[in-house]
Amino acid sequence: MTKILVTGATGCSGQGVLHYLLSQGYSDLTGLVREIPVDHFSDVGYIKGDITNKDVLAKEFKEGQFDSVWHLAGAVHPHTKKELFHKINVEGTKNVLEAAIESDVKSFLFTSSIAVYGKIEETPICEEHNVKPLGNYAQSKVEAEKNVKTLSEEVGMKGGIVRLPVVLGKDDRHFYPIVRKLVNANIFPIMGNPNHNFSIIHPYDIGRALESILIANRSIIESFNATSCDISLKDLIMDIEMHLKGKNRFKYYLPYPLVYFGAWVLEMFTHILTPRKDPVFNREYAQIIGKECKMNVDKLKGLGYTPLMNQEKIFQDMMYPDPIPVPLSKVETISKLI
Repeated sequence: MTKILVTGATGCSGQGVLHYLLSQGYSDLTGLVREIPVDHFSDVGYIKGDITNKDVLAKEFKEGQFDSVWHLAGAVHPHTKKELFHKINVEGTKNVLEAAIESDVKSFLFTSSIAVYGKIEETPICEEHNVKPLGNYAQSKVEAEKNVKTLSEEVGMKGGIVRLPVVLGKDDRHFYPIVRKLVNANIFPIMGNPNHNFSIIHPYDIGRALESILIANRSIIESFNATSCDISLKDLIMDIEMHLKGKNRFKYYLPYPLVYFGAWVLEMFTHILTPRKDPVFNREYAQIIGKECKMNVDKLKGLGYTPLMNQEKIFQDMMYPDPIPVPLSKVETISKLI
């Protein structure tokens, strides 16, 4: 039986990944958390640890004797201090990987972001797209990716990197809460062309993507795009409005150049007033949700990946209190192969 450790196990992505793994028959699962959650999976073991503390990680990893580490923990909120992005996303990732190497873990899987691509020049975005990060968060993910590839290849660690678009699902703390407040206040515009699409992913499909790489057992560390589906911002706002208010209000639109320029101006003012922080809304967010911004996942599909979640299921899981069950999978899991 494959013994898996998931970092960031109390976050939206971490909880969804654990839910997915349990549904696929994995029974030897551990979540790394800063505090043991009150509401947690009874079939998952939890250990306390901070990814910025390598000594604690090394001790827990050696005692746990894990086969695979899935590193999802990280600083995400755009108004995080610049040094924390580096401390958590760069140094923290390096700490987790080094602890895994010292404990003879067989594989290391890391979740990165669409933000690493920077200015989107063409869509759907392939993994070969230029990597030119625009902000502190994106830069930290680029540096973390480089460390994962370099250190893993030096010791022959197997695994891979999954680049994620907007994550939507149960207990999302970053995207949906902000959109919900703005929609409630009737101040959320349709940005760019109302029919443009952008990629989203549900935590179940993050688990499925990571599992596909685990099963492939690749010795070369590569980056893979992963998505559940593509949606339009207009559809997203209308569904949220219908859920919250039972009706759709009059829509107003902002051309994408104006949205992008506004994000740039906000960045400039934020860097002057609070130079150690990124703004709440920046150019990365502007182009991800304000223009055609789809990800090509053919490379990951070559490993057997097919998404489980569609727009309807994702919206249902995001907006209603009870999590939806993991859809049935036809792909054999590692637990069934061993």
